[in-house]
Amino acid sequence: MRRRIGVWALCGLAAASIWFVYGMAAGPDENLGRWPMVTITAPASLLGRHMPLAFYWFILLNGAAYALLGLAIELIRKLVSGFRPAH
Repeated sequence: MRRRIGVWALCGLAAASIWFVYGMAAGPDENLGRWPMVTITAPASLLGRHMPLAFYWFILLNGAAYALLGLAIELIRKLVSGFRPAH
């Protein structure tokens, strides 16, 4: 379970890193954080709408958000797998 949550966190770090690299390569676009795809794949961008975030905080917060999502999914998966009907 810990390994899966770690993989979720790494996916979050990767998604935020890709958006950071895209934002640097595409040039200044103040509306990039308002794109629905950015909001879905990088939940830390929601916090960045209200206060400025350094790129490293953006990446770390996104990794933490994905880790929490992974924890929730793994707990639900574990809970559901415990209720298998007896044959």
